[in-house]
Amino acid sequence: MAVSNKVYFSYFVDCEPLAAKSPRCGGPASWEVSERTVRAIRQSFESHGLLPAVTFNLTPEAAKAHADMMREWHSEGVNIGIQPNVPGFRYPKYENDLGEYDEATQRQIIAEATEDFENALGFRTDTYCACCGSKSPVTLRLLYEAGYRQYIAPAPGRYFPDRPDRCTEGDYPYPHWGSTQHHVLGGSLPICVISCSGEMTGGRWARPRDLRSEEPVSEESRELYRTIIDWNLELSGLIQTPVRAIIGATHNSEKVNIPNVDYVLEYIQQATEREGLELVPASFPMIRAALEEALPLSKATLPA
Repeated sequence: MAVSNKVYFSYFVDCEPLAAKSPRCGGPASWEVSERTVRAIRQSFESHGLLPAVTFNLTPEAAKAHADMMREWHSEGVNIGIQPNVPGFRYPKYENDLGEYDEATQRQIIAEATEDFENALGFRTDTYCACCGSKSPVTLRLLYEAGYRQYIAPAPGRYFPDRPDRCTEGDYPYPHWGSTQHHVLGGSLPICVISCSGEMTGGRWARPRDLRSEEPVSEESRELYRTIIDWNLELSGLIQTPVRAIIGATHNSEKVNIPNVDYVLEYIQQATEREGLELVPASFPMIRAALEEALPLSKATLPA
């Protein structure tokens, strides 16, 4: 397989519920803070000519709070996904993250979140991001059955002995097809698994850092961002992955540092130009389409 010259760049914004009703993952202090933050992020992408790369992953709570704005943005072509923060979803109905529940309860949560999202906005999405990356061996199959076709995962290398549902050690770092058998394995399930780009570190209790903007505004953070981008550009070429991708992430809270967003957007353009690569600002469905072209699934292998 020839090395692709295209590098797909996507960046998602997980829009959490309010901190007061998000006991595990936190969130913005108010919806006013959330709106200011997401507007500033959108402006950053627009000013760098990369608006097609950003996706706003809404919890059902954020979809309801920002319904008018998000319906308008959707009509303008802005990418919208879903990211149910389960302990903050229909609060306080659920105490745990998605992957900690059995198959029946996961199916129920996915259906309820999809329903609340669609009721708030009048449309649905086929891009799903599980809060904290929480999943179990059945999660990808359940998401596919519910109509989702892209699944966003945290950076590979997370190793939490107390939270197997959040482990990403062993995950393939670039876009690939999911498996009906197990969430860590690649397979023939036609849901595109897309991992965040992160540090290449590991070990027990490891949590590799990624491109999120909540890092301090500093030269140390800029060096981190450069290393993540440079090493992933290099590795994706060395191993001839079918679809090369750099994936960034942040949130909708007051902890976001817009100068860090700006720096990542500037550097990804500099780095790909330096390496003679074509940067493609892309939605997650665009990445899935690229995977379909590069690594088509035989009809014989698809689930019934």
